[in-house]
Amino acid sequence: MPSVYINTGRKALTDLPPRDPKVRSFHESLPHYRPTPLAALPEIAQQLGIQHLLVKDESSRLGLTAFKILGASWATAKAVAKRVGLKSTGVGSREDLENELSLKNLASVAQAAELVLYAATDGNHGRAVGRMAKYLGIKARIFVPTMVDEEAKSKITSEGATVEVINGDYDQTVLDTKLAAEEHEGGKGLLISDTALEVDDEIPQWIVEGYQTMFDEIEEQILEATGQQTITHVVAPVGAGSLSSAVVTHFERTSRSTKPTIVTVEPESAACLKASLEIGKMASVHATFTICTGMCCGTLSASVWPILKDGVSVAMTVHDGEVDEAIHLLQKYGIYAGPCGAASLAAIRKLARVEGIQLSPNSVIVIFCTEGERGYQMQI
Repeated sequence: MPSVYINTGRKALTDLPPRDPKVRSFHESLPHYRPTPLAALPEIAQQLGIQHLLVKDESSRLGLTAFKILGASWATAKAVAKRVGLKSTGVGSREDLENELSLKNLASVAQAAELVLYAATDGNHGRAVGRMAKYLGIKARIFVPTMVDEEAKSKITSEGATVEVINGDYDQTVLDTKLAAEEHEGGKGLLISDTALEVDDEIPQWIVEGYQTMFDEIEEQILEATGQQTITHVVAPVGAGSLSSAVVTHFERTSRSTKPTIVTVEPESAACLKASLEIGKMASVHATFTICTGMCCGTLSASVWPILKDGVSVAMTVHDGEVDEAIHLLQKYGIYAGPCGAASLAAIRKLARVEGIQLSPNSVIVIFCTEGERGYQMQI
C-alpha cells in the first residue's frame, strides 16, 4: 500500500464552532500551567530544503508528559458541570471561573455527587483523566487494552486511579468502558471519552475544544520564532483523531488568507484515517502492534470524521523504524520524545521525498511532539 494519500476531496469547512475564550482561562487556572515551547529546528529545516521547521513540544504539559491533559481537563470540567447542573454565565475571566469551573468548585460538587470518572486509554489520556480525578478528590477507573505496557499502567495508577485490563484491542476497550460507566451503581459513573461512538457525542467534542490552548500559544509564538505569521504546513498525528480534528478546526477558522496544508500521520499498522479517506467513508482497520501505542486505534472517533474528510490534504503512514530514527534525531536537538511524539518528524522527513508535494524554500512547517520520552520495545 502507498504510504501517502493526497486527498482530492479537500474543501473549505463552514459552520465551525467559534473559539471559546474560557478554554485558555481554565487551563491558566490549573496547577503547573505555562505555555509549552515552539522550538525551531534550523538544521533539519536546511536538510529538508525549507525555511522553518518548528516543533510544538508537549513533552511537559500541566505537570504531565503529554498534551492529553488539555482535552481531558476541559472535558472533565464541562462534564462535571453538566452532570450536577452548574450553569455557565461568564465570558472567560479568572473571576468568572472562580464561580463556575474552578477546581475548588468542581471538586465540591463532584464529591457531593460521588462521581467516578471512567476512561478508555492506551496511555496518556487515561493518566490525564486520573490526574483530574485526583484534583477533584474523586475516584477514577481507567480501562486499557492488553497491548498497554507496564510503564503506562504504572503512570496511571500513580495518579490514584485504578487500572483494569480489557482482553481486546483499543476499540473493544472503548465499548467495555462505556458499558461499565453506564452500569455504575446509582448513575454516578461519568465517562470521559476521547472517542465518539456517535457524531453528536458531546464529551469527545469538548476534548477537541480543550486542545485550543495549544493553538492559542502557537499563534503567539510563531512571530517570535520566525519573524512572520506564515504557516504553510501543519503535521498532526492521528489516533482516534481528536488532535488532528482540532488542528483542522483551528486553522480553518483563522483569518489567514492562505490556509496551511494539513498533513496527518498514522502508524502503518493502524491507519484508520488514511483507509477512510481512500474509500470516501469512515472505515475500521485491524490495528496491530506499533511502538506508537497512543496511535494504535482501528476506528476514528465518529465526531471527527466529517471534519477530517474535508480538511486534511495529505494522509501519511510511517513504520516503527522511521519513528525510532526520528526519536534519536530529536534527542540531538534536546527534544526528548516518545514514539507518538516523534511520528510527525518521521512523516515530514518522508514527505520531503514524495513527488508532487509542494515543499519549497519558503515552507514554514509546524509539527507536534505530543508526548515525552518513554520506554518502548521494537518488534523484530
